[in-house]
Amino acid sequence: MPRDSEHLRVVKFGGSSFLELADYARVAAHLIEMTDDGDTGVIAVVSGMSGSTGRLLEAALAVDPDLKPEVQDQALATAEMLSATLLRAALHAQGSTAIDLWAHQLGIVGDDTATRSKIVTIDPAPVRKALTEHQVVVLAGGQAVRPDGRITMLGRNSSDLTAVAIAGALGVTECEIYSDVPGVYTTDPYTEPAARLMPELSYAQCEAMSDSGAKVLFGGSVAAARRYGVAIACRSLGDDRGTVVGPGTGTTTVVGDRKAQVFRLATGADPDRVATLMRETGLVSVAVPSDEPVLAFTGDQRGVAEALAGAGVTAEAVHGTGLMSVVEPDGTARRWLAPLDEVDAQVRREHGLLYRQSGSTDPARLVPKTRSANSGLLIGSAGTDS
Repeated sequence: MPRDSEHLRVVKFGGSSFLELADYARVAAHLIEMTDDGDTGVIAVVSGMSGSTGRLLEAALAVDPDLKPEVQDQALATAEMLSATLLRAALHAQGSTAIDLWAHQLGIVGDDTATRSKIVTIDPAPVRKALTEHQVVVLAGGQAVRPDGRITMLGRNSSDLTAVAIAGALGVTECEIYSDVPGVYTTDPYTEPAARLMPELSYAQCEAMSDSGAKVLFGGSVAAARRYGVAIACRSLGDDRGTVVGPGTGTTTVVGDRKAQVFRLATGADPDRVATLMRETGLVSVAVPSDEPVLAFTGDQRGVAEALAGAGVTAEAVHGTGLMSVVEPDGTARRWLAPLDEVDAQVRREHGLLYRQSGSTDPARLVPKTRSANSGLLIGSAGTDS
């Protein structure tokens, strides 16, 4: 039956929600509970199983070290497709009417920039039609089609963006993002066990944290949420707490990024201008105050050196350094570089200074993130002959 936006819920489950095959049944049970009233329709966006995207990329690069970006998109998209299929199967096993939609069925068209395509148009009609026939519609996250019909990806870890964009297109005012932690913390709780869960924070602060390398939400999803007026509720299954990203206000946060790729620009270059230029190609970077113009590309982004060279920017890679950021509630940030082996210690020290703690040198209380044992389903598990 047709459902208006007030009777729709958009949820997203990240790869950490699917460590074991049994987790699909657990998520399915949660989705079915959401539809118990008989009126509510659920759109569930999923990422690939934890570690599956990385394994697919490793396999593709082993076959072709000079992997073409459009081929990478095709390979990595299969991780989300498989995950969507398994969740649909788990829903069916529990008696729910569900369907899964992939790139060509989502109604999302991106531009022709491979690996980090920008959304051009969204047609909610395919999802609306699916909702007239099914209680739960499962979407493969992070993917779209180019104008020429080929699959393209919206960026690594971009399933958040799919969920927010679909929510906005359907007129749903809140999007729920589920992960292995119950919300957004004042720093990475895997690094500092004394990190504090924030009940709310602003779009600006969350976007600045993402730009600084924090593993909170895909940066593009926060910008889209602000544009569509969609609040993002960050949650974890089995935990009543959470963080709402929207017009609210958070507290000062500390971000340490050991994966940042740091480049020293030519004397006289304007790092803010170069950062803006790079953002147009889908690459996220931030200027770092220094005696020399320095730019840090945060997170695990590929093709940075090639993009700089293609834009005619003279840059020299700086190795052995990570990025430190202290992000304020209004989104402003203080940043500096730190030796890689000191990043975690500096995170704990800065957090301790902010929250009047001595800091912790103990291992984090959370279980370290691991790849799913099933993340090699599409290519065979490493270390086996199958």
